[in-house]
Amino acid sequence: MKYQVTDMDRRFSHSASFNYMLEFSKNTWGHSTGVLDFDRARRWMNRTWGWGQDVETRTAIKRCKMLNPAVAVQDEDINQHWAYSVAYKDYRIYLASEKELAFFQLAHSGPE
Repeated sequence: MKYQVTDMDRRFSHSASFNYMLEFSKNTWGHSTGVLDFDRARRWMNRTWGWGQDVETRTAIKRCKMLNPAVAVQDEDINQHWAYSVAYKDYRIYLASEKELAFFQLAHSGPE
């Protein structure tokens, strides 16, 4: 599985919620497996950390909760461990902390 890890800082729009970003290749031509690697990683995240939202949906839910404090909010409304994005064919997974990153890397440490 091929991916790039980015340590997020304030230059990134989702850095308030996430510390790491996994980026998978956009290229769908030739021998690139970016979209397949992304989907396999996303399914692993679902099995390991529970269902996660698209990062834009997650942001909208957080905004809704902030603007409507009387709305009953459940813990599972927002997954605190991870989210993903496929906007503009950017296959990305956002991770909350080093714990999630290390566990993912350990699970995917085999040969590419």
